[in-house]
Amino acid sequence: MIQPLMVCALGELAISRVPYSAKETLQAFDQADLLALEYVQAERVLNSSCSVLVVNETFGAITCAVTKALAGLNDRLPTLWSDSHIAHLGMQFNADANGLPCATFVEAQDTPKGPFDLVILRLPKNHALLRDQIQRMLPQLAPGAVIIIPIMVKYLDNTVYQLLESLLGTLTTSLARKKSRLIFAVNHVTALGKSPKAKETFWNVPSLELLLQHFSGVFSHTKLDPGAQVLLDKFPQGPYQRVIDLGCGNGVQAIAAAKKWPQCQVIGIDESYMSVASATINAEHNGVADQCEFRVNDCLIGIEPQSADLILCNPPFHQERVIGDQVAMRMFAQSAQVLTKEGELWVVGNRHLGYHAKLKRWFGRVEQIGSDPKFVVLKVQL
Repeated sequence: MIQPLMVCALGELAISRVPYSAKETLQAFDQADLLALEYVQAERVLNSSCSVLVVNETFGAITCAVTKALAGLNDRLPTLWSDSHIAHLGMQFNADANGLPCATFVEAQDTPKGPFDLVILRLPKNHALLRDQIQRMLPQLAPGAVIIIPIMVKYLDNTVYQLLESLLGTLTTSLARKKSRLIFAVNHVTALGKSPKAKETFWNVPSLELLLQHFSGVFSHTKLDPGAQVLLDKFPQGPYQRVIDLGCGNGVQAIAAAKKWPQCQVIGIDESYMSVASATINAEHNGVADQCEFRVNDCLIGIEPQSADLILCNPPFHQERVIGDQVAMRMFAQSAQVLTKEGELWVVGNRHLGYHAKLKRWFGRVEQIGSDPKFVVLKVQL
């Protein structure tokens, strides 16, 4: 296996996206990552007593580079704090590929315990998650801790900068290079404190008589996702015995299935730790916890073949800031293996994504069940 090589100021590392594919054309790191590592090396930020927190990076490039650098200075491993199971897998895969120990991983709904002297923070798209993370992170920083925020210039606008200023105080920036820039902040709190709990919001879905809880990283955390609403409006009639909600988010479709078919067992799967935590809470709040199991997972990896007679799927069309259908295609391919012979896959997606044609790669029957101006609902069988 030949992995792409990341040449950075802290050394050379084989860094890949996961799941690994020799045909992958996208890099697992960007120029902002390289600029941050160059600054860490040039300014000799790492030392024998340094404790490092990396936040929100996607495949472990920064974490692995810092792990390698710290190995020659102290016995401390960095901590990666993320809402992404794929990020966790990426860190593990790339650490193993480079013969490095695996850094500590903390799920996003939990708070890493400091004190940390250096934070390298990749900004999530979700501003609610960013606010929540910074408010919980600051009490865990040592006095004078340096916060480095690597960002591609195209993602840095006034709204983001003002939000960061409101949370971190005075900011400074590096010169832009290769369309990337670093933002800097310094922690001025003089003593460690107790972090607040992860931010939660609650709201009702009157049409389904549901109360839903959301952690800050859960998609569409103040109202029902429009795609989910279209699928719920055209929900399968059933009955079904074994249901999978693939990309379950807050668990609303899994809960709707459990309520509609009291005899069925439902597995909800998502790669977001906050989504799975919220879905688990929501199943309990809405009286179907005994029918529902929620798992953090990479799509349907490890699910028994021919074990589901219904899969509900509202697939993502981006991975953080990278737009594409790679995740959806993996979901479809794996669904074809997990469905029973007469099983059904129900997919909701934006019209422009062309899932009608793409699904025929794995399925013999693709039928449009419903639509609105933006979304279509497809019923798919082998």
